[in-house]
Amino acid sequence: MHYLSTIRNFIFPRQVDLPIPDKSLVFWILMIALVYQAVLCAIHTNVHPISMAGVGLAEGVIYLACLVVLIKHIRLEFVAVATLVGAYLFLMAIFRNQLDPKGFRDVMIPLLFYGVGRQIGDLKYADRLLKMMVVVVLFFAFFELLFLDSFSRVFNIFSYYVSQGSLTAGSNWAKGSVLGLNGMRPEGIGRTILPSLLGNHRVSSIFLEPVSLGNFAVIVGAWGLSKRRDEIKEMLFFLIAAVTMIALSDSRYGMITVAALVLMRCIPFSKKNIWMIVLPLLSVGMLLGIALFFDGSYSDSVIGRLYVSGKMLLNLNLGMIFGVDGFDISFGDMGYPSLLTRLGLVLCLFLWVAFWMLKMEDERGDRFRAYITLYMSLILCVSGTSLFALKTAGILWFLVGCLVGRQKGAFSALPGIASKLSRA
Repeated sequence: MHYLSTIRNFIFPRQVDLPIPDKSLVFWILMIALVYQAVLCAIHTNVHPISMAGVGLAEGVIYLACLVVLIKHIRLEFVAVATLVGAYLFLMAIFRNQLDPKGFRDVMIPLLFYGVGRQIGDLKYADRLLKMMVVVVLFFAFFELLFLDSFSRVFNIFSYYVSQGSLTAGSNWAKGSVLGLNGMRPEGIGRTILPSLLGNHRVSSIFLEPVSLGNFAVIVGAWGLSKRRDEIKEMLFFLIAAVTMIALSDSRYGMITVAALVLMRCIPFSKKNIWMIVLPLLSVGMLLGIALFFDGSYSDSVIGRLYVSGKMLLNLNLGMIFGVDGFDISFGDMGYPSLLTRLGLVLCLFLWVAFWMLKMEDERGDRFRAYITLYMSLILCVSGTSLFALKTAGILWFLVGCLVGRQKGAFSALPGIASKLSRA
């Protein structure tokens, strides 16, 4: 019971125990954030069409539930940072002459779910919750793999995304399939992982998109690899689950990233590895280098997608880099241009420095931060919006919040402004 006492003394100076209903509510918040897209898709397929407004309403309910948890014991440091970010986004709206709701939504997810994880602060709870999520995801993944016809009758994924405006009705090249466009590898490209065993089908499970299943696998693998050596059984469980999900989804990004994480785990780790804070900058440099020196064009390959992302970065003007122009442009799979134009360089730098100034409880937290730094840096090279997808981003930032040290406020290390606002 010592860890509960530690949480209590840190979060509640008046020695008030963390209410049990909070943990129950948090469980449902995280599980619903994981499965809400699948539930809406099933409703769309079998009950009533779901539009983008319905998806937005569902997400809004999840965010309000997070606020219910946070408002009971809200930290002034959290209010200070949220106020700064909100003020910045409103200022950007003035320069743009237009409010960008997606920018607010993208920043809201890390803040809210980090805050919820910070309230819980229980690694064993987070561990059990993630295990349950893995079981749910794998159950539906094998259901889709082994009983595709039954899965398709429950989840008409293509029609669901057409209803939201993400796809057009005539764009499905895989005749007879109701999976998403990336649910099948086109002929001539084929699977990368186990093609003779699994064919061209890419499993998406409850995420509806194989890309999201691969991203979730990387988060699960990073959580497992961050564990201590005396937790080898736990480490292997999460790592084997991650490899299984990557194989089912045929995630090339997941395969490369988890392989890199395993390599990082084999290298002696030190808290002094602060150099990883510049990993996004190195990734951008890599993209620019490929664009400048690789004579190619777009193709559905890793190097082809990196080339196009680099070329787009070269074409960004100063206004786009600082988020004044281009925020309403769809950049597709080009993550860094999308991030810069929507949030602006100033806010990106502020949030990144804040993330790296969090005080982790022990080496597991420091290791997990290093791993998800690699995850975020690489995913922005090949995907435009996956980093902010609620179905994976929610659990990611909840885990970060649970790993933060309990000795002082998570944001109290931020220099100057945040601490002054929290004392005001």
